[in-house]
Amino acid sequence: MTRRSPLCYMFASLSLFALPACQTHADMTPATLTTDDPASIASLKTALGEAMGRVNIQIAEADLATATHVSVLPPPPGEFETHSVTMPVVFDIVLDDGVCTLLRRDTGEHYAAPGLACRPAKD
Repeated sequence: MTRRSPLCYMFASLSLFALPACQTHADMTPATLTTDDPASIASLKTALGEAMGRVNIQIAEADLATATHVSVLPPPPGEFETHSVTMPVVFDIVLDDGVCTLLRRDTGEHYAAPGLACRPAKD
């Protein structure tokens, strides 16, 4: 049995940080919602719920007609919790080959938003 130095484990763990690097496609364009009516917000919440694996989605206050990102608030603390250290999860709204897509910032994962209508963001 060979003994490995702690330095070997440190280099191996540092290489894992390079794996989930966010890669965007050249054809991705920042986008905004076409309208911020209740039907569009419901479609956005449905897509975010599927991406988060949760049914109840609360989004942070923002002007969704001009915002290119949306923050999903963490669930409220439970009955026996006094506070939560959970942070909001931020999704960028992008057009990927003309399709409205949600891009999760912390993981780089893409989620289709089929019922959501988007337009390119104004510069």
